[in-house]
Formats: sequence, structure tokens, C-alpha cells
Amino acid sequence: MSKILPKFLIVILTVIVFLSSCRKKEFDEFYGRPENLGDPIYQQLQTKGNFSRFLECIDKAGYKETLSTAGSWTVFAPTDDAFKTYLQENSLTEISADLASKIVRYSMIYDGEKTEKLSDFFSVKGFIKNTAFRRRSVYYDFVYDEKDNNGNPIKAIATNRNGNYFAGDFNNKSVTYFLAPFMAFSGLTAADYNFFYPNIAYNGANIGAAHILPNQQNIIAENGIIHVIDRVLTPPLSIDQYLTSKPEYSTFKSLLDKFVTYGLNTDISHRYEVLTGKAANVYVKSYSSLLGFSPNNENFLKVDANDAQQGSYSIIAPSNAAVDAYAKAVLLKYWRKKGVRTLDELYVVAPDLIRDYINSHLYNTTVWPSKFSITQNVLGDVTKQTTSDITDKQVLSNGFFYGSNKSQDASVFSTIYGNVNLDPDYIIMKQALLYFNLTIPLKTQSIRYVIIPIPDVTLKKMGFSYEPFFVSQPIRGDLQALRRILQTHIIPLGNRAIPDFRGGAGILETSNGEYIKYNRGTLLSAGTQDSLVVAKQTIPVDSISTTPVNGAAVYGKEALTYTALNVGKHIEKYGTLPTDPYYNFFQFLANNTTLYNRTTGAISGLTDGVSYTVFIPTNAAIVNAVKAGLLPGNITTGVPNFTTTDGASVTLINKFIQYHIINKSTVVSDGQKVGEFETLLKSDSGDASKINVITNTTTTLSLRDVTGATVNVLLGTNDRSNVLSNRTVIHQINSYLKYQF
Repeated sequence: MSKILPKFLIVILTVIVFLSSCRKKEFDEFYGRPENLGDPIYQQLQTKGNFSRFLECIDKAGYKETLSTAGSWTVFAPTDDAFKTYLQENSLTEISADLASKIVRYSMIYDGEKTEKLSDFFSVKGFIKNTAFRRRSVYYDFVYDEKDNNGNPIKAIATNRNGNYFAGDFNNKSVTYFLAPFMAFSGLTAADYNFFYPNIAYNGANIGAAHILPNQQNIIAENGIIHVIDRVLTPPLSIDQYLTSKPEYSTFKSLLDKFVTYGLNTDISHRYEVLTGKAANVYVKSYSSLLGFSPNNENFLKVDANDAQQGSYSIIAPSNAAVDAYAKAVLLKYWRKKGVRTLDELYVVAPDLIRDYINSHLYNTTVWPSKFSITQNVLGDVTKQTTSDITDKQVLSNGFFYGSNKSQDASVFSTIYGNVNLDPDYIIMKQALLYFNLTIPLKTQSIRYVIIPIPDVTLKKMGFSYEPFFVSQPIRGDLQALRRILQTHIIPLGNRAIPDFRGGAGILETSNGEYIKYNRGTLLSAGTQDSLVVAKQTIPVDSISTTPVNGAAVYGKEALTYTALNVGKHIEKYGTLPTDPYYNFFQFLANNTTLYNRTTGAISGLTDGVSYTVFIPTNAAIVNAVKAGLLPGNITTGVPNFTTTDGASVTLINKFIQYHIINKSTVVSDGQKVGEFETLLKSDSGDASKINVITNTTTTLSLRDVTGATVNVLLGTNDRSNVLSNRTVIHQINSYLKYQF
């Protein structure tokens, strides 16, 4: 037994050694360095022999070890010829250590990627093909000298988010490139590239102003990928840095600075002291979240961690002369009467105007030269400028910069909303429009309106005010009433021309479905005609502005109010005396206790807040209706029996009146509404009886009842049609409408 055991052990050990050697071979084959893998980036550049200047920069920058050991980098390596050109163009003989560091760090991007992958956006969901044109470089700015809001020298660092600062993010600058897959997918051409680089050929392999040299891309190294380029890359300025460096935009920059804050950051202060040996308070320079983006933020929106690969900011910055011209013509136009002469003074009293002016020039998306006319700024406007207005164009580290000889004519200023927005005499109305969310259609250039601004002095007399200290409800007064009044002062035009308010007459539907009238320089509403709230039954038109791009502003000194009376009271106004045009109709209504309340003027079936149209036959037509048996009375003579209490007779009266009232809609002689409309009259099964509006112009309004008979609205000067009531318009018709059932 003792002799057998050693032999057994020998066999076992032999098997173990054999298996171990096999396992090691498999391990080495899987995890070992492939034989065909190139040397690290630094060593490969050494071997090639035409990168001595770049290698010198790598050494000076202290990146030799980084590029000689494990890692994953993409390096855009400029040749010695590229450095020769760079030195000549910049009148240099040597590259300083600081410049070398900038060149090397900006030439390195994270992760080794071949050119075909550079056009893919590495999102949280994986690669999205052909949607990327930027990558985050190793380079970032650190602490720099700055002056705070009071002009005191401080140490500052740029923010890395829009509206705040995120610790641990170095705010790395991005490399912008223009590769064929992305350009084709995005519908971009050489013209988009050459707009920024007019003297450099576009070939679909452009890294900023450089080209990737043919057959010298995708060089695989142990620690990444090398792409050889023909020009030296240096970190571009951010939008904030570029604006600061250019005095020709100093006026616009001074407006931007009004939205800057400096917040002390103890962590950055400590890091600065450790790295420099100098103690100092370091402040994060942040722009207000009221702006579209922070011009010093090198990141994009950060909806996705890498969204800066497929998006960037853009700015169209107006020159000093452009800002001054726009301020004089637009921003300060109305404020001069309040003694406001400069944009600095305007910021104190109306900072929102300065904010909107700035935002009209900011885009939180990439504005490509060929897509000027379709790209919206942060206010939702597309630019009215063209590339011919651009005098300066730059591809910067966090976006595209366009310098312009014009200001953007923002919709918040150029539309009818601008007439209220810009004028200090209408602050209450402006704030109320904002509070009630009524501004969006008014500042949409494609939607046409007439607006009738209400002066502050008038609204104050009516009991309304704006108190910003009441944050949740800054508009004081009866809010429901004010909203209704405001909507009555907003008139949708559609495709119609601006009415002739000076010399013409007509009726107009307002934004809440109510109506106002104009007549040769005066305005009238249901409320003004009652003389209960304002001093005049009609409001004189003081002036008309047709400069808004989407309509007109009509100015008066009073408000177009709504009526507090029920519809019956306006019928009664013209139906009390036998000679009144509504007399016969009103007498049937007034004596019908099941349908009408004599005290309040309320008609049964009419609901508060709902629109109606009432058609009232002439007194003669009522007589004919009696003869036809549709109303109680002497069918031979046509003399009406207004006071009958007979059940069948009361039913006749109810049906007649109900069929002469359109439910939930108002029709007037404005050329707008035709077609079938339901009345208040319903069958026993609940179906509404209908009438048709067959003709509607400003001079003709014709109806057809269910029997096919045509009835005309009387629109003569002395006829009582287009009478304004409570969400209702009353018309006189030349005959009666006949129902069936």
C-alpha cells in the first residue's frame, strides 16, 4: 500500500500541473496584451518621428506618463508641420509650459474612439448614430481674476450648470468637429462649416480648423486612438470669455452682467490654496436662472450626462450700436415720459424688459448658419435676422457665437403685447395678463389681434391694483371681473383686416366670446351702454397703433366693461311702450311667469356664463304669428293675448320664445359664423330644434327655420339689431321663425 500511494500522488500532481498550465495559457490569451496591439500613444508618436513638437508639449505639460500607460484616450495629434504653421501664425518661437498644457489637454478627449464613433452620441440609452459633433476634452479653466458686481477684484471660477454650481464637475471644454456622417444626417453642408472657417476646405474630416490627415486616422494604441491632424488645436474661449474680450459688445455684456452673482465656494478656495500655495476666497460666477443659459457654463443642459456631445448653446450678440439703436426706438420709447433715459435706469424699474431683451438673443440649442430661419430662441421666436446681418462668427467651447449689427426684434416687444409690455402706463394690465396666462397668443406673431389697452389710472378707479408684495396673488380686486374685462379688450382678427375704427362702424367678437361695437371713432360694450360703471356710454378712440407685427393697439381712456343686467332687462329697454320695437315680444315674455322674472330680468333656460343670441320679430311679425296660431290671441285680427294663463297658450309662448334663442353661441353681422345652430327649444325626446344662419356679412344676416322659410335680421340705422347684452346679442328680425312639433 505504501508503494502504491506515491505513484498515485505523482499521477495527481502531474494532472494538476497540466491543467494549471492550460488554465494559464487560456488566461494569458484572454487577458494578456494582444500581440498586434500597438504601443501606447506616447511611444507610437515617438516612433513615427514627425511629432517632436507635440511630444515636447506633452513633456512640458506633464502628460508623458499619462499617455505612456494604461488608459483610454482619443488624441488629435498635430504634426511638426502643423506646429511650424502655428508658430508662424502666432509669431512665436517657443511653446511655453502653460501653452503646452493647453494644447495637449485640449487635444485629448475621454475614451478612445475611432472616427466612425465620433459622430455617435453616447447617451444613457447607448450610442445614437450620427447625432454628435462634440466631445469633452481634458482641458478646463480653473480660478481666474475677476471683478465682482461692485468692481472689487476677486478670484472667481465659472459655473458648471445653468443657475447653480455642481461640486466635482471641472467644467471641461468641448472639441467641436464636423464629420461627414453627422453633417449628412443633420442636413448640413460645406457652407455651414465654411461660414465659420471661410479659408479652410471642408472635407468631412474637420476637427475645428484642422483636418484629420488621410489614412492617418484610427491609429490603435494600447491606451487609445490617435488621429493625426494638420493644425494645432488650442482651447477656444467660452461665450462669456469671448464677450468679455470684445469691447464692441460691451453694452450687451453690461446687460448680461446685471444677472450675475458671485457665491463664495469654500471647497474651491481650499483647492486653490493647495494647488497654488496662495490663500484666497474663490467665488463661483453664476448667471441667473432667469436667463436661457449661463454663458460661462461649459456643459450643456445635463438632461443626459453627455448631452454636450449633440448640443450646444448659441448667441446672436448685438453690437454696441445695435443695442443703442434698439433701446432708443423700442425699449425706452415709452419710459422716457417717466424720466427713464438709459438701459441701466430701465433695469431698475423694469428688469423683466432687460431680461427679455437678453433672452431674445440666446438659444439653448445649436443655431447652424443654414437654419437661422427655423431655430427658436429661448423665448420661442425664430430670428428675423439673416446671415448677411452677421459680422462676427465663432465656434466657441460651449457654443456658436454670432456678432450682429442688429438687435433681435423680440415678439414680446414687436407684437400687440409689446404695446402693454413696454408702456409704464399699463403696468396693472400687463401684470394681470401675466397672472391670468393670457400673454402667449398675444405675443405669437402668427396670431392676429386688436388690443385695447386699459390705463392704470382707469383700473385703479375701478378698484384694481398690482401689489407685488403679495406674491401668490399680486393682482388685487375682483379677479373674476378683471379677467372678463381683460378678455373683452382682446379681439381676435383671424384673416380679417384691421377694422376702420376712425371712419367705419361694426361689431367685433372678443376673446371670451362677448362683443363690442365701434362707430366712427368711438367704442361701446354691454357695460358702457348701461352707464353703471363708467361715465360715458361710448369711449372715444384717442389713437391707433398699427406698428405691431400681429395687429393693432387701439387706445382710449376708459374700460369696456360687461353688463351686470340679465338679458331680459335689455329686451325690456326697447319693449316697454307700444311704440317700442320689441313691445309685442317683450309683453309675451314679461307676462309669462314660468319663463321670466320681472324683477331680475332672468329668462328661464339662460345660464350665467353661457353665450346666446336672441331674435325678436317686429311687432307686425308677432301679429302674423298670432294669426298663424303660433301665439295666443285673436287669429282673425292678430291681436295678441299677452296675459293668458291657459296652459296650452303658455306652452305656445314658451316654445315660440325658446325657438327664437340660439343656445351656447352668439351670431352677429360680422361675416364670421354661418351654419346650423341649436335653439333653447327641445322636443319631448330632448332633441334641440335648430335654425340655420345662411348668410352672414357685415351688411346682411339671414336665417332659415326648420320649415325652410327665410328670415332677415334688420340691420338698418334705426333697427334694434346687434344690441349688446350679458354674453348675448339681440337682433330684430323681419318675420318670425316657425318650429315643428
